[in-house]
Amino acid sequence: MQKKSDNFIPKVLSSEIVLEGTPFDIEEAHIQYPDNIETNKMVVLHPGAIALIVIDHEDRFLLINQYRYPTKKILLEIPAGTREPNEQPLETAAREIREEIGYSAESLVHIGGTWMAPGFCTEYIDYFVASNLSHDPLPQDPDEFISEPIRVTYEEMISLIGDGKIKDAKSIAGFMLYQIYRSNE
Repeated sequence: MQKKSDNFIPKVLSSEIVLEGTPFDIEEAHIQYPDNIETNKMVVLHPGAIALIVIDHEDRFLLINQYRYPTKKILLEIPAGTREPNEQPLETAAREIREEIGYSAESLVHIGGTWMAPGFCTEYIDYFVASNLSHDPLPQDPDEFISEPIRVTYEEMISLIGDGKIKDAKSIAGFMLYQIYRSNE
């Protein structure tokens, strides 16, 4: 039996966009692994996103309730948004905080990033800590219905995650990156 290597990259034999959409396309690729096994992969091509750990002047986190159609539920989550074409993550963060919670941030600090569903999607989220806020709203996207910000303490954030009231992966990952960032300050 041939031993599989941890350091292999399959060969792309062909790929094509099978569905064009906004903001995502779907690609179908035919790939070949080093052991000559071939397979097809469907991939959601995502332009990337940002997520924000927003902290007010009282050290509370600002969360939002947002309806997420795939779940058919309103989720409690950190503010986030998809990058526009050719938009850098910092630009997206500065725009999205204004759209989603109505504030601008004097300080936006990049604290890391995560692949969200690397088995089928290219979405990479860059996380920022946003602080030193001032009221500076932009209109929300027309297809979004987002609550007024919900302010929670650090301890409440831990409880919301621990109790399963926050189930959104980007919010949980963002909070973990924030804890690492905070411990290195």
